[in-house]
Amino acid sequence: MKVSIYEVGPRDGLQALRGFVPTDTKIALIDALYTAGLTQIEETSLAHPKLVPQMADAEAVFKDGSVLVMNRRGFDRAVAMGAEKINIVLSPCETFNMKNMGKTRSELVLMYKTFMDKTPKANVRVYLSMAFGSPFSGQFNPTTIKSCLRDAKMFGNTVVFADTVGAGTPNEVALYAELAKEVGLKAALHLHHKGDEQQALMLVRAGLLAGITEFDSSIGGLGGCPFVESSGANISTEGLVLHLRAWGFDCGVEYDDLKPALSIVNTILRTQDLPAV
Repeated sequence: MKVSIYEVGPRDGLQALRGFVPTDTKIALIDALYTAGLTQIEETSLAHPKLVPQMADAEAVFKDGSVLVMNRRGFDRAVAMGAEKINIVLSPCETFNMKNMGKTRSELVLMYKTFMDKTPKANVRVYLSMAFGSPFSGQFNPTTIKSCLRDAKMFGNTVVFADTVGAGTPNEVALYAELAKEVGLKAALHLHHKGDEQQALMLVRAGLLAGITEFDSSIGGLGGCPFVESSGANISTEGLVLHLRAWGFDCGVEYDDLKPALSIVNTILRTQDLPAV
């Protein structure tokens, strides 16, 4: 059975680092990830440089992957640089929506409608951040998730359930996969953890059992949301590859082929005075 890995390291992995990663280093990392066999890479974000300084060089970094778009200005920049694959964000947590985007969910939907209407849904992934619960709002009931899915379906064919603070359970993964199926959306998982990657891998297994075949990961486990203090690290691409292979799934990537990218990650970490992976 084939499973897709959606690499988010160049964007979600780097965005919260305090020291600016040189543009040439970002490009080298993206090149190394493609060379390793990864075909789906979120390369950068078109966020305002004052809010996410790490992404200020988006135009210079972009090659041919996907980009995260936060508003009309970001979308226009994406179009100008030739990006066709677009990721957008919604959340069932209104506090997160306000912290991350400065708008409520209904306001975000109205905003996206003003510029996403001609973008093919096949080219759009919709992140549902904090889908499995938040420190601000607690857990969410199925009715709230269903409402978010209806919003997501207006813009894309894929909904990405993001466990931003590592709060998800296998039962929730199974439920959300079924809810997405009911409304005709492809479900993907974007998993964070608080130091124990086994927790996130448990949710990967739950996703596989529920029929989910697309999983986000970040090379070296880099990442964390800069707008949420309790956001943990991303599940690592190398860890995900090792486990998928051990479980008998074809993910199109071999661990050894990721070593050049991991070497670049460790160079980045040394310049940030952070421990190597």
